[in-house]
Amino acid sequence: MQMQGKVAVVTGAARGNGRAIAERLAREGAHVVGGDLNLDAMERTAAEISATGGKAEAVQCDVSKEADVERLMSVAEERGGPHAVVAQAGILYENTLEDTEPADWDRMMSVDVRGTYLCARAAIPRMRKLGGGSIVNMSGTYAIWAEPGVAASCAAKGAILSLTRAIAIEVGDAGIRCNCIVPGYVDTPMVAEWLAAQPDPDEARQKIGKQHALGRIARPEEIANVALFLCSDESSFCTAQPFIVDGGQSAGINSWQVSQVVPIT
Repeated sequence: MQMQGKVAVVTGAARGNGRAIAERLAREGAHVVGGDLNLDAMERTAAEISATGGKAEAVQCDVSKEADVERLMSVAEERGGPHAVVAQAGILYENTLEDTEPADWDRMMSVDVRGTYLCARAAIPRMRKLGGGSIVNMSGTYAIWAEPGVAASCAAKGAILSLTRAIAIEVGDAGIRCNCIVPGYVDTPMVAEWLAAQPDPDEARQKIGKQHALGRIARPEEIANVALFLCSDESSFCTAQPFIVDGGQSAGINSWQVSQVVPIT
């Protein structure tokens, strides 16, 4: 078991990618300390992990608040960790830049970027005492390619990618590694809610699926597998890197997939 005896913190762990990551780490022996704004949902997730033989506990945490993140890491410290931290909590926001209100911009940066920073800031001194650890941040393909109407998301995901590199350079001599996962579209409740709000949800799902060379969006379990690798000693010489898990989305539009929708003349 790759995480036997390790304590892992996962934020945004009540559902979606965060839940899949918490479940995967627990199956590999980790004691998971899951943080989420929705405590009831987080407690249900922790209970279900425990019911299947894993170790998990729930902590209410708004990652944009320093005190909440400090409390989350303190719980992990009491359990002997954190040996791994997956800063996965994030929000979804769509709008053009000129129609993005400053309050919405600030909320995006507060959860995605400030939350990532606060998790690393609280984890690093504790990991130093342990002789090392692994920090895994959650970026996204908007860090490396853009679409209309997602300027705030592009800025946030790009900042997380750059912050990941900076953290890795600063703390590598302490045995602390820092990488980020760069997923494409993933079949999470957040994406499902976005799809449900579209005029034709089925058509929207097919459209975003065809952005990926594999012709589909990812399953949360596929993101969790990469998170496990980065949290474990299997990735002991990996740091400062974006791990792109996007089914070929960022490589460009796949001509065969496009031909199924638009005739090539």
